[in-house]
Amino acid sequence: MSSVGGPRDAAIADTLFQEIDLKTGLVMYEWHGLDHVALSDSYASAKHASRTTPFDFFHINAVDLRVDGDLLVDARNTWAAYDVDPHSGGVRWALGGKRSSFAMGPGTRTAWQHDAREQPDGTITLFDNGATPAVHSQSRAIDVALDPLRKTATLVRSDVHPGKALVAGSQGNVQALAGGAWMVGWGEVPYVSEFSAGGQLLFDAQLPAAYESYRAYRLAWSGHPSRAPALAAVRAPSGHGATVYASWNGATDVAAWRVLAGTSPSNLTAAAQAPRSGFETAVSLPRLAAGGYLQVQALDGSGAVIGASRVKRI
Repeated sequence: MSSVGGPRDAAIADTLFQEIDLKTGLVMYEWHGLDHVALSDSYASAKHASRTTPFDFFHINAVDLRVDGDLLVDARNTWAAYDVDPHSGGVRWALGGKRSSFAMGPGTRTAWQHDAREQPDGTITLFDNGATPAVHSQSRAIDVALDPLRKTATLVRSDVHPGKALVAGSQGNVQALAGGAWMVGWGEVPYVSEFSAGGQLLFDAQLPAAYESYRAYRLAWSGHPSRAPALAAVRAPSGHGATVYASWNGATDVAAWRVLAGTSPSNLTAAAQAPRSGFETAVSLPRLAAGGYLQVQALDGSGAVIGASRVKRI
């Protein structure tokens, strides 16, 4: 690697990706960065490479199947995304980096970026880390339009965190949502943010200090915990009724809670019901016999029982 400032006898990490048939486990397709991109295109340093610490010249972090069937390959250490012919494996064009096929307009150049994705309108979204080492003052979520005839790249949109200058040295992604909103995972920096189509911050979560997220997504998800719902009850001062508290940590499909009451565990009937109101729902029970038994049932939107607590005597 003396040609790129490294030792003559050091090793190189050849980043590759594969398409695998899940039924058979057979490799259907394989592509190697070292076969198609020059070592000199890398922004990573080969100076301290060795046989035990290979020179990571390319570093794939995303592969996207484009509408036309080509493959969009994102390489962190060359600061570029590549359009790859799936048949020959050849690179049709490079976006960014030292030998970009496009004239890069203001704000379109990335550094150490992640998650290049083609959007339905043909633009390319990327999470521009800008570090490490630091190249930009803030990490960004960007959208770039390509003009294949004029060979130009134009910045369509750029969002940064408005409250704090976040600089993610690794990881990160941009998820395009319906209506033009974006969900941004800040990778090494423990934040997850959602932006409107106009760049307004709609949602922002700061995670524990040691937390990192390679990718963050907003998706439809249904949680059905393995544990049963929880029940707690407090008798009214008069002794004639009680307030029943129902919760089910992690359940997402609960629409309402039904309280069953009776004089024995085997003789319970519906006594009250209330719509779910947050993590813990309080249900007023006007009457409850001394030494009575209680149980709560979690109901979904159709009224079906999807979970039930243990029977409890109060």
